[in-house]
Amino acid sequence: MTITNRMNLPYGLVKAVSPDPHNKPGEISATTLIQGTKQVILTQRHWTDLEDDVSDRIWAVFGTAVHALLETEGENDFCEIELRQKVSDITVTGRLDNYNMATGTICDYKNTSVYKIKAARQKGPDGKPYGFPEWKMQGLIYAWLLQRNNLPARKCRFIALLKDHSKAEAERDHSYPQSPVYVYEFTVTKDDLSEIESFIRKKVFQYELFSSSEDDMIPACTSEERWQKKDVYAVKKEGRKSAVKLCGTQKEAEEKIAELGKGHFLEVRRGESMKCRNYCLCAKFCNFCKENLISGKNADDVEKAA
Repeated sequence: MTITNRMNLPYGLVKAVSPDPHNKPGEISATTLIQGTKQVILTQRHWTDLEDDVSDRIWAVFGTAVHALLETEGENDFCEIELRQKVSDITVTGRLDNYNMATGTICDYKNTSVYKIKAARQKGPDGKPYGFPEWKMQGLIYAWLLQRNNLPARKCRFIALLKDHSKAEAERDHSYPQSPVYVYEFTVTKDDLSEIESFIRKKVFQYELFSSSEDDMIPACTSEERWQKKDVYAVKKEGRKSAVKLCGTQKEAEEKIAELGKGHFLEVRRGESMKCRNYCLCAKFCNFCKENLISGKNADDVEKAA
């Protein structure tokens, strides 16, 4: 990967954010498993052609610094534990930030934004909060690796350090995270471990199956892996620019149109794939991105129905 330096920042900073390939040949990490198979393969295949700027990787410095400061082991807890488990011809790996053997607790540190927490608290169409699905999968993969190495795994804790937290905003808005530290935790169950093992084996199978396929023949990442926003169904009125109402389902919108009567119509605003647009470095090698993002279709297309 080439690291550019548009702002002419010091060499020490350039070196600090210059990454090595995340996976060694024949290995795949827990954090890689939860990415789309297409993203993983294209990133590895085009590693030497990828490009990023120092200024766009600046938060990686904070992440590295935080982990370095917290690498102090206690009597029952251990830091930076590396675990490995063979699945088919691939070795699944995981590096735990902190692990308490006495309680079977996995602890992982995250540098993130307030937006991440607020988005996780929002409720989806089913009425439940969106939560942290990627963090949960990562924690469960670690738990599975521990179990496979005959070590207890009973709980996962993610300690999120909110880099943009505002004390003033917390005082003004009680729905705003009240502390610059947010803790997300859950208990690991037998069903969780069974489900995550199925997920791991499925992803390893996909990785092996498509590793030799041409770029465009690798299936696109799922909507969840692309961080795709939900479609919005806008009830519009002829002659009016703004929507009369924004709905979460087409059925809800159609019912509203029927209620309002003639002159109203449905406008479908397709959700944008945020990861593809802003956070995937291999986007220029991905036919999905070329067809749906670079052309502007995914971001701007709308469908209208009377």
